[in-house]
Amino acid sequence: MSDVRPRGTLHGVIFAPYVRKVRAVLALKSIAHHQVSVMPGAMDPEFLAKSPLSKVPVWEESGFQLPDSSAICAYLERIVPEPAIYPAEPRVFASVLFWEEYADTRLVDAVEPVFFQRVVRPRVLRQTCDEAIVRRQLEEVIPPVFDQLEALYCSPGPLRPGYAPPANRDGSRSGPSGLALDGTPDVTPDIAAIALWSPLVNLEHVGFGVDAARWPGVAAAYATTSAQPVLRSIIAEERAALGAR
Repeated sequence: MSDVRPRGTLHGVIFAPYVRKVRAVLALKSIAHHQVSVMPGAMDPEFLAKSPLSKVPVWEESGFQLPDSSAICAYLERIVPEPAIYPAEPRVFASVLFWEEYADTRLVDAVEPVFFQRVVRPRVLRQTCDEAIVRRQLEEVIPPVFDQLEALYCSPGPLRPGYAPPANRDGSRSGPSGLALDGTPDVTPDIAAIALWSPLVNLEHVGFGVDAARWPGVAAAYATTSAQPVLRSIIAEERAALGAR
């Protein structure tokens, strides 16, 4: 059976967490696309016609335009269903949608000010980084979010029906962090894992990884998703772009 592989255009700057989320899904599903760099908040009429809320990303394909990362990812799943990023079991599916929303709101709100201060202000806006904001996010805002993820996302419970540590498809033993013994993940991450991974990439870009001693589950989840070869390529591309600035 052959899947239709649409070639569309993704509008948005590659460092935006929601753009990265969609780029990850496109890469995992081997969907070819063009990338057009657009900053969030762009107010020119042509872009507003594509994105009425002036947000990125926007997917454009053969006259069809779709803003919002969650809507785009759901659309891509329908037209290219394999590999699946949404679970089939109803409760697990619903739980994954919740954690995607959690990542898109609470996690992004906690993490993005650090990237904005360390990268966007000095490199794009030509303004001074406000280190007081960076310290506040790192010391006061981010830890409670990671605490919630550690307690509620990274272990089985009412908010994680069907949760189990990652295992290899053939039943063989997994290595650390749910990786196969060759160091690569054996299962495709679901949309929740992708959405949680994306903002943490920006945190790593500015030198602040997840403290594995304090939040081992969060660190392992991030490491497992990051180990996907196509996602490693996305991170490498972004690092190269940051280094060139």
